[in-house]
Amino acid sequence: GVKSNNTIEISVYNAPPWWLRIETIVGYVILLIGFVSFFVKYREKKTKERMEGERKSAELEEAKELQNSLLPKVLPQIEGFDISTYLKPATEIGGDYYDFFYKKGEYFYAICGDATGHGVISGIMVSVTKAGLHGVPMGDPTKILGQLNRIVKRVNFGRLRMSLSVAKFNKSAVELSSAAMPPTYFFSSKSKKVEEVLVPNLPLGGIETEKFDGVKKEFKSGDVMVMISDGLPELPNPTNDLLDYEKVQKCIKDNAEKSADEIKEALVYLSDEWASGVMNPDDITIVVIKKAA
Repeated sequence: GVKSNNTIEISVYNAPPWWLRIETIVGYVILLIGFVSFFVKYREKKTKERMEGERKSAELEEAKELQNSLLPKVLPQIEGFDISTYLKPATEIGGDYYDFFYKKGEYFYAICGDATGHGVISGIMVSVTKAGLHGVPMGDPTKILGQLNRIVKRVNFGRLRMSLSVAKFNKSAVELSSAAMPPTYFFSSKSKKVEEVLVPNLPLGGIETEKFDGVKKEFKSGDVMVMISDGLPELPNPTNDLLDYEKVQKCIKDNAEKSADEIKEALVYLSDEWASGVMNPDDITIVVIKKAA
């Protein structure tokens, strides 16, 4: 054959592995930027959620303190009466309220109320109501509610309202008037029956010229009066069934010949058993007054 003197140069290129190629590195950078951006947004979201949670917790604590400050520090010791009370706040503090006004030899009033709404605003509504109770003359419960209604209306809480029951006790009777509160229960030691008394009036803060009706009941030795907020009969269980008023009335009847504290504890036990660990969506208030023997 013929021998050629031409030389051929062959260049051999050793390509880097795929993970070191430029396009791969660019991809790494893009992914890193995306991850950093996602992480920053995630942190911002969590920070906002934490701050919102802290704000709500602070508001909840403030509402709790306000609610507690409006309740009696101690129950009045009144000759001839056995008194017991209970208030269980909801997860979002409601506007439940109870109080007593007593001047020896002159008057004894029991109050149970529920402001619409939750949180601090409902506490302000209760504050106005409590201040009004201290300012109006202590007379007929219907007149007290009429005066309070005008006060609450003039403060102008918008659509917020205050439900309130006022009971005035004397030696052998009780006068009751109510502004959109649940029924009040009366146990007669003579008949051994529990009567459900509903006074159909509008809540405070609605119509300024509203006239409030009332009732008068005998209240003798061994008789019992129980005032409640709607958080008790409307308490849901795990299947979302409500406790209802019939069970409340039966519990009162079954325990009416016990002390006021034992009657209250029976109602608390009833509510705890019914809820079975479910948090109460509304405040639960119970006021038990028994005429001593």
